[in-house]
Amino acid sequence: MTHKELEAWVMVLSAVVISGWVWWDATRNGVPADVSGAAWKMVWAIGYSILFNIIAMIVGHILFGIFTGGRELADEKADERDRLINGRAMRNGYFVLSIGVLGVLVWQGLGLSAELGPYALFGISMLAGGIYALSQLVYYRIS
Repeated sequence: MTHKELEAWVMVLSAVVISGWVWWDATRNGVPADVSGAAWKMVWAIGYSILFNIIAMIVGHILFGIFTGGRELADEKADERDRLINGRAMRNGYFVLSIGVLGVLVWQGLGLSAELGPYALFGISMLAGGIYALSQLVYYRIS
């Protein structure tokens, strides 16, 4: 496993865990009655996502060292293959993000529940980030 693969796995795990937490919180406590309240909840969720990624990378490095007998995770310089994989993965994530944002704009244009807009944008961003990371993992395995 390389450092880039660990980063991708952490991004996937983060997208699943933080999105699940947001979903659980929204079903348990309800969605705020105003757009501002919902937006601030999503700002905090993004902060938790960043914190989760930092902690998960540290734990991942420690666990990798423990299970491989003290060997360090390879963090080689990016080469042409890495750039190609990153570009393809970015294309996939960007496609999901573009379609999702278009869907939210249509949803808002139709006048449907504005309070859910920040949740929808957050979910689409997490989905796009997850697709990006999963695409990286797939492309690293097949190339």
